[in-house]
Amino acid sequence: MRELSDIRLDINRVDHEIQKLFLDRMALAEQVADYKIATGDKVLKPDREQALLEMMREQVPDGLQPEYISMLKGIIRVSRMHQYSRILSKDASKLSLPLTDRLEAPKTVVYQGLPASYQFQAARHMFPNAEAVSQVATFEDVFRAVANGKADTGVVPVENSSIGTINEVCDLLVKYDLYISHSHINSIHHCLAGCQNATMETVRQAYSIDPALDQCQQYLKDHALERCKAANTAVAAQQVRDWNDPTRAAVCSEDAAKLYGLKILAATINDDKTNQTRFIAISRNLSSQPEDNRVSIIFTLPHQQGTLSSALSMFSDHNISLTEIHSRPLPETPWRYRFHVDLEGSLACENVRSLVYQLSEELESFRLLGSYRITQTPQE
Repeated sequence: MRELSDIRLDINRVDHEIQKLFLDRMALAEQVADYKIATGDKVLKPDREQALLEMMREQVPDGLQPEYISMLKGIIRVSRMHQYSRILSKDASKLSLPLTDRLEAPKTVVYQGLPASYQFQAARHMFPNAEAVSQVATFEDVFRAVANGKADTGVVPVENSSIGTINEVCDLLVKYDLYISHSHINSIHHCLAGCQNATMETVRQAYSIDPALDQCQQYLKDHALERCKAANTAVAAQQVRDWNDPTRAAVCSEDAAKLYGLKILAATINDDKTNQTRFIAISRNLSSQPEDNRVSIIFTLPHQQGTLSSALSMFSDHNISLTEIHSRPLPETPWRYRFHVDLEGSLACENVRSLVYQLSEELESFRLLGSYRITQTPQE
């Protein structure tokens, strides 16, 4: 048996040979890219790639075919990546984005709910100098107000650290042609609040919006409290005040309890004491600022083997980290999904622009939701 050190020397020799061949192949890929710039031809040629894979597969022993084809697919994929980068470096207009040079501070901001709601707090934190901050009844009303020009910006929750994404908001991001311009993470501390003559012994029902109730489900179960739906945490507090019924309580912020004159029966009742919610600001304009640190996209894929794996590999190829990925069902197409992805970086980064260009060219459908900055309120 050979010594391992000797085997590794041979591996190093072969790796150097592979390296030289790889550089030769990338040089050829550049020539292909230049040809496609001149002719306007597409980079991705699925039929050509499939024919190449089938031809090369036959020249490898059966026992090594899966490994060889996996390696070859990777080489082909990074070859396309190199072509896209070269094309974009020679003609930046290939990535056509409706960018606004400078995003003006919004004068009018809209949110769902009432004053003292968590969305109100987030809106005030993100836009302290807004001339008007107003409320509407539903999440869709927020999107509609911005789309119709009745407000410059809308603030909605998109994700919670305890229960995940807010699906309704994710679906509205698809329905409306709007962009994410800012994001803020806020610590969420729910309390149980009732009218002045309420006690823990009298309360039987807890009112709030579903995500807030979900975040407190163990507490509600432990205290045998019936879940009752309200439009918003602050709306729940207002309703409990108006009912003046000691059997009903609100799951809300302490600010809402104080604003509506309620008695706090229990503080920090959320099951996860590090509970946080990420809010987004939506606007009609797509912007790219130097301080941006997040990009959001959505896409669909053909229902074929390996398509998701191949798409996700592109992020790694461009040295880009994903911070979130989740799927939503496509309407009227059972078992087909739309993917929502957040990634680190900004449109000012060359590798992000190259990735966006490649994804927009190769995926079944692709949409850029925004390049923006995430801020966070310091935890108490």
